Parts: sequence; C-alpha cells; structure tokens
Amino acid sequence: MLDTLKHSTISNHSLPNARPFRAIRDEGDRIAIELDGGRIARLSTRWLRLACECAICGDTASGKRWLTPADVAPGIRIASIEASDEIVVVWEDGHVSRYGSGFLANHAGSDRGAARFQPELWSSDLGGRLGRFAFDAVVEDDEMLFGSLRALRNHGIAMLTGVPAEAEATMRVAGRYGPIRETSYGKVFDLVSRPDARVAGETARAQIPHTDEPFRYSPPGFIFFHAIKTGAGTGGTSLMVDGFHVAELMRTGAPELFELLTRHGVTFHREHAGEAFFSAEAHVISLDAAGQVTGIRYNDRCLAPQTAPEGRIEALIEALAELTRLICDPQNQFQHQLQPGEVLVFDNQRVMHGRSTFDPTLAVRHLRSCNIDRDGVHSAFRTLARRFAPEEAETVLYQGAIF
Repeated sequence: MLDTLKHSTISNHSLPNARPFRAIRDEGDRIAIELDGGRIARLSTRWLRLACECAICGDTASGKRWLTPADVAPGIRIASIEASDEIVVVWEDGHVSRYGSGFLANHAGSDRGAARFQPELWSSDLGGRLGRFAFDAVVEDDEMLFGSLRALRNHGIAMLTGVPAEAEATMRVAGRYGPIRETSYGKVFDLVSRPDARVAGETARAQIPHTDEPFRYSPPGFIFFHAIKTGAGTGGTSLMVDGFHVAELMRTGAPELFELLTRHGVTFHREHAGEAFFSAEAHVISLDAAGQVTGIRYNDRCLAPQTAPEGRIEALIEALAELTRLICDPQNQFQHQLQPGEVLVFDNQRVMHGRSTFDPTLAVRHLRSCNIDRDGVHSAFRTLARRFAPEEAETVLYQGAIF
C-alpha cells in the first residue's frame, strides 16, 4: 500500500505557459476550477489524488504504475493547494503532487470525457475527397505517412499511387502502418481468379460490398489491396461503401431495424473441411457509449442460419435485407477501376468492399491483400500526431466492430 508517501515529486503532465483558468479552490471532496468565461467546473478530490503521476505513484501511459484505486481512500483530503503555471497539492498524509494547469482545465472542462472524433461520411461522391498519396513519399517521409493516416481516420479509406507492381512492395508499404497480421490465409494473400477457388475473391463473380472475415472474433482492422494486374476495362471495378453512412441512413429511415442490428447477435461462419472452422456471433452495427456508430461487421456470403425467437426472426431477416439494399444502391457506392501500381487502404470495420464481375479469359486480375490490426494503425496515427498535430493525439477514435 502507498498510504505513507511523504515525497515531493513532479508529475508527467506537461503544462502550457499561460494558465487556462482563473481560480482554483478546495471544497473538501472536490476541487472547483473557474474556467475562462466564468464557468465553474469540479473534479473529485479522490480522482485528483489518483491522477498523480510522480515517480513514486507511477505513470499510467507507460504502464509503470504503482498507485492503485484501492490505495486512495474515499475521504482523502487536501492539506493545501497552490496554483500558478502548475498546481501543487499537498495531501493530508504529506504526499505532494504536481499537475499541469492545462491538464486539469481540460479534464474539468470536459463533462463528457475525452473528445470523440467525428468521421466524415461519404457515398458515391468520395472521388473528389479521396486522399491520394505517393508511394515513395509515404515510405520515406513520416509527415506524408501521417497525412495518409489522417485520411484513413477521416474517411476510412486512402489511395497510394506509384507503388511498384511487384510482390515485394506489398509488405514494404503495409509495414509502414503497423505489424502485418498473419491469418490462416498467410501474411499476404494473392487474389487471382482460378477454377479451384477456395474463397470468393478467387472467382470472377461479382461481389456485394462486404467486410472481410466477420466470422472471426476480431476481424481484420485495415486492409491493403495492392493491384499487380487488373485488366482495366474488362470489368472487376472496385465498389466501396461507407458502412457508417449506410448505418445512418438506416437509423433515419428504418430505426427499428437499425436498433435490431445493434442489439441482436448475428452469426457468421466459415469452414474449410479438415483445416479451419470459424464462427462468431456479433452485432452487425456496433455503437459506442455515446450511441455513435463505431464499427460494421457484415458479409452476406458468410451468414450462418440465424437463430432468434419466433417473433423476431422475420424482423432480423428484414433488417439484414434492408442493409443489403442500401449497400447495393449505386448512390452509396464509390466505384473505381484499380490500375497496376495503386493500393487501396481501408478500414475493414467501416468500409465495405466489393467488385463487379469480369471475364478472366480476357485479362488476368491479380491483387495482393494483407491486413493490419486497427490498434496498430491507430497507434501509428497517435504517435505521429504527437509530432505533427499534438492537439489530435488524444482524440478518441472509433474503435471498430467491438461486440
């Protein structure tokens, strides 16, 4: 237990030069902070003690943390508090904590917790807003890489151009975004039409836009589609759909069906006899604590026979049918004919991908695909944001298909 600490050590919370509040006072079980504009905000005294990140209490960011919630008694009190560019608190047991004034003002002024990023929704109009980034720049320049990560955050999709149309380039560029995730299909999967197709991607048939591998407990986070050969002009046009956009259309146009897909588990499965048998039950539409869409999980080809009470199964099927109709509506699809040397990078738990049919006798269509977990991509974004856009580093990002 850390109930006898008597040391004066400095917190890791850095502070701005100007104090972002007018006054601060001790109210026993709370501190009151008068913010610019005159509004009074309050923080729990127990929260304040637990927020100390001195060398003895430890650092939550690094995980080298020694003070626990059980170490801070409910009735803990402040002996004295002084404020300038930093706030110095002496506790009743003699421990001294120091806090950046900006840190306390930000927490006191945020009634709903950390700011949540609001994604930019899109439909067939994405072309004019799609972020395009040169391969060489992304590979060599961290600031350009950050720009592409910001585009992925905003729209869930970005395009890389000038990528060598050779196998080695796939992992070279994908590895800039995070560790490549190996699955039962390997680290990199070659999508080439073949008569003995193991998955639909190895056929020439049209595919309804979908998310990949919803039958996994944790589906792939971000996908890289690297075009090696495409047979441009012979079909195989990529169809991309913003799942967050169609979810909001459904929330507005069919709220009862929308709610059903956020609350009722839907089962997806995939079996390769004698090799693998995946099955996962999850919500098609995931919501965060604020009710915002945070992830999509849907692939019509992987739907298992569903189970639901007799009075609900019809509504569940209709909810899946309505979602499918919205996905298939051309007004909700961004269409693009991939060219050799282009890479589409997209959030597999937001952006659905499909394609039109093509004739494999006219041209070979060869894409290389690999996956990066979303926490790896978001980690890269936050790390680079510390350098290039510090105010964006701690914004809460949408966390995907988490249920």
